[in-house]
Amino acid sequence: MPSDQGPTANARALRHELSAWQRFQRLMRLRLVIPLLRARHEPEYTARGVLVGVALGLTPTVGIQIPMVMVVWAIVRAIAPRWNFHVIVAMAWVWLSNVFTMVPLYFGFLVTGRVMMGAGDALPGYQTFSDELLKALQVDAEGLKAVWLQTVNLFDLFGVPMLIGCIPWALIGGWGGYVWSLVYLRRRRERAEARRHERAALVDPYDD
Repeated sequence: MPSDQGPTANARALRHELSAWQRFQRLMRLRLVIPLLRARHEPEYTARGVLVGVALGLTPTVGIQIPMVMVVWAIVRAIAPRWNFHVIVAMAWVWLSNVFTMVPLYFGFLVTGRVMMGAGDALPGYQTFSDELLKALQVDAEGLKAVWLQTVNLFDLFGVPMLIGCIPWALIGGWGGYVWSLVYLRRRRERAEARRHERAALVDPYDD
């Protein structure tokens, strides 16, 4: 019998030892931070990708966010190429809204929208909202038809308040993502430059 040892077995053991929160943190790093670190473009170009991804990720459009990124990318390239962005990074960051975060995010959109419309006293409980949302997303269809039916069901249930409520989240979140990623990438580049200078100085200490 082959021994169940090696990197695969170690990885399984590590996943078993991690808590659900730690596994979620690892997944978020894999999905969001790693694509950022692998980008080889100017920080501004990559940061604009984060802006678009976060802004679209903070909308009630799970299932169609990747096509939305592609549409925005095509429009920007056509009419404002100087504002072009890293489309792969943008696609990565729409994952902010996912199966783990969708219910609390959507509930936040709904509460915000109802308050903005002056109907803050007509709010469902979180558990009621969660049950209705998950029921709306369970449709007997496949592929694009399923995505379309889920979207229709979602807006039939919660409609305009959720759409209005996501706007401040998308604007503030997108801008915050841009600023954070720009600062992070610039500092990372500065540290890399400093390390290169240090290595060069060690190779040739008499070089001015």
